[in-house]
Amino acid sequence: MVSLKQLVHLTAVAEHGNMHKAADVLGLTQPALTRSLNTLENLLDVKLFDRHSGGMQATPFCLEIIEQCQQVVIDVEDIQRAARLHQNIEVGELNIGVGGGVRELVLRTSLPEFVSRHPKIRIKISEGKHEDLVSELKKRNLDFLLIGVSSFEQTREIHKEVITVLPLSVMARKGHPLQSQKKLSFEQIVQYPIAAPAQVGPSHDLLSSSKKASPEAAGPQIICSDFPTLISVLMCSDSLLVSGPYNCEDELRQGTLVELDFSHPALNTELGIIEISKRSRSPAAQNFIDILAKGIAK
Repeated sequence: MVSLKQLVHLTAVAEHGNMHKAADVLGLTQPALTRSLNTLENLLDVKLFDRHSGGMQATPFCLEIIEQCQQVVIDVEDIQRAARLHQNIEVGELNIGVGGGVRELVLRTSLPEFVSRHPKIRIKISEGKHEDLVSELKKRNLDFLLIGVSSFEQTREIHKEVITVLPLSVMARKGHPLQSQKKLSFEQIVQYPIAAPAQVGPSHDLLSSSKKASPEAAGPQIICSDFPTLISVLMCSDSLLVSGPYNCEDELRQGTLVELDFSHPALNTELGIIEISKRSRSPAAQNFIDILAKGIAK
């Protein structure tokens, strides 16, 4: 009978395409991994890989079954994880993916309090593009994501839950040509380069509204998740920043940046949770989310 261990070995070799790399990742010797793979091939009575000097090439049959094998491994890991959650042990790990646009808000309102409440839990915050974070979530490398979900399309595999709606602002350097003007329109805003901490999804209202205001507009022209860099861009140009004011609190307080008199429904963004559908949420994850929601409400 095929064992789970053999499927783990198979997926590792398929992923890395090299016995030596796969053995290192699995913590096995190369001969041990080779024996395991040979045993699996004998059990199935079919060749899984073509060996060559450059590594291991999956056969058509291996390519046909690899997704099933990966899903079996993931399902068993989810069962083991559910058992650990049932024990409700106040130790372990919490891996969270965070979108660049809400990073400062999430970390400032939640991380210090969570660490003080749960000092034995190892926590890792990962930042990246939405598509990269979703990929890591599907691989079970992340427990959940905290990102803007306004333009995120829910699927059978991925579930989204809105925590709150965050109002965004349009900010500029002190002395910007638009600073003294009241009740600005979208047509006026899109005449200047727009910066943002994350790419706007194709269905986001900000993109469609900017295109209506100016057919040449295609959303933010400057995408950067590093706010000190974005602030430097604003200080030496007439660019505008679309972001939550919490990302520029010091500069707004000091008066080096100002919020323009502009409001529009497209500037509201939904902060939410993205997680695997029907996957149990750990007590640690729920506590982090509760702390975040409470902090934002203050």
